[in-house]
Amino acid sequence: MSDDGQRIHGDPSLGVVLELAAPQSNDRVLDVGTTVGATAFTLAPQVASVEAVDNRLDTVDEARRLSREFGADNVAFSVANLYNLPFADGSFTLVTCRNALHRFPDPINALREMLRVLDAGGRIVVYDLVVTPELDRYLNELARLSNPGHRRHSTRQEFIDQFAAAGLAVAAERALRRTIDLEYWLDAAAVDAGMAEVIRGRLQELPLKVQTAIDLSVADNLTSFSYDDVGFRLERA
Repeated sequence: MSDDGQRIHGDPSLGVVLELAAPQSNDRVLDVGTTVGATAFTLAPQVASVEAVDNRLDTVDEARRLSREFGADNVAFSVANLYNLPFADGSFTLVTCRNALHRFPDPINALREMLRVLDAGGRIVVYDLVVTPELDRYLNELARLSNPGHRRHSTRQEFIDQFAAAGLAVAAERALRRTIDLEYWLDAAAVDAGMAEVIRGRLQELPLKVQTAIDLSVADNLTSFSYDDVGFRLERA
């Protein structure tokens, strides 16, 4: 299995998404902001079909390559405008958006578009990193350093407000505390050597209370830190 395949199958966030989604064999799924298709591949064996979309051709091309590697015959990948999805109203019984909402310039309109293509009685699962007000500035700065295209990691209340503005209500919620090796994180984000050194320095310069809150650990040239993710199952308000 490729390195990407190992990352996909070893990611604990996918278990949270599965729990919240409760996939059924007759589900028609849309995965929004699919990147390389981890959520789509995880759901595919348990549902009727998966349409997976992203607005970046490079990630869609990689997802198609992995689809051939995995033999995922009921998954289709395409490039799409995430604010004007190329699907009719009510086309899907389940919509997922995992680790993607934070990079959308207009998350509320993206959520409204997900709701438009959702069948009556369907559900939407959104999963992403969540920040506390105390960590907001620091974690968002680190995210922008690692990925210039990053928009914003939201607080829990900001998520709730976005959902309400889009016409959605929270039906279930799950939290996941994640601890990650810094070098793995930098490699997965394809951060160049110069910026990686900047990020290492920023972590060391964080206020002590922030280092404690993210469980920053430096030992034997190994650095790790923790952050919180949250998943929501959403229904029409």
